[in-house]
Amino acid sequence: MTKQITITQLYQLLHKQLGQQNWWPAGSTEEMLTGMVLIQNTNWKNVDRSLANLQKATNFDLTKLLALSLDETKKLIQPSGFFNNKAIYLHSLLTAYRDDFDIWEQLSTKQLRKKLIALKGIGNETADVLLLYYFHRPTFVADNYSMRLFKTMHAFEKKPTYLQLKNAVEFNFPFDSKQAEEFHALIDEYGKLKSDILQDYQLILPTPIK
Repeated sequence: MTKQITITQLYQLLHKQLGQQNWWPAGSTEEMLTGMVLIQNTNWKNVDRSLANLQKATNFDLTKLLALSLDETKKLIQPSGFFNNKAIYLHSLLTAYRDDFDIWEQLSTKQLRKKLIALKGIGNETADVLLLYYFHRPTFVADNYSMRLFKTMHAFEKKPTYLQLKNAVEFNFPFDSKQAEEFHALIDEYGKLKSDILQDYQLILPTPIK
């Protein structure tokens, strides 16, 4: 028999099973931001190789990172794939971090998200990850792990767009920023396990997907 649960109850179930995650995994803000670009369209094993290269070359010193030429950056981040574009995206994000983030911190979440989306290579998912882990705004990241889990839990029949799922979850979002960080981390960690223990639950979203 299928049991209906809410977003809050899903969080509690995942937390009980997996424990506290304390994401984002990084030794510094610069490493965290770099990882957010490099993880696009790849996996953490590849990202870790690129991060190790950058650590050796720059120790994640911001001035040294930005002083790298595009060709140098491409070579160092090659294990992450799509390195021609990611080198450009990384330089753009780190420049914004140096020059703009302190000012953007004062903006509303809606205005801030527009600023992030306008950066080269920053799409919906990366913008929300930045909102969540750097700016500490309570935000839902509707990534592939979320899509897959919510489909398994019968939250929707037809796969929604990223923004459709995000907006449905955030219609009545019950978490503060730290809980939102944990919720995203728990969903992603659960997805990596490829477990099916939640398939007998139906997730009731705060509002129907539109």
